[in-house]
Amino acid sequence: MIRASFKIKVINWRLTHHASYPVAARKFRVTSPSLIWQWERALESGRLKPDKRRRKRTMNKQEHDKIKKLEEENELLRIKVAYLEKLEALAQEKKKLQTKTKR
Repeated sequence: MIRASFKIKVINWRLTHHASYPVAARKFRVTSPSLIWQWERALESGRLKPDKRRRKRTMNKQEHDKIKKLEEENELLRIKVAYLEKLEALAQEKKKLQTKTKR
């Protein structure tokens, strides 16, 4: 089943671009241009209304665990980058001090 929001998007695009039904059907990969015509008639008559609520996709346990694992890995990588940046800054500071004392 095609969502009402998609139908309205197709209709709006067709009207703003002054495109024919076949052109709009090709652009949005709609099987039949007459479908778009039917959608427009339904919108005009009030039978086609925008989706009031969108369904939220629920994650299963496996997806939730995968996201949790990626978040933990991300945090570890942030810590590692911060450590390496600090280490590099200390090395540059040490090198700078050594060049000052040689002069």
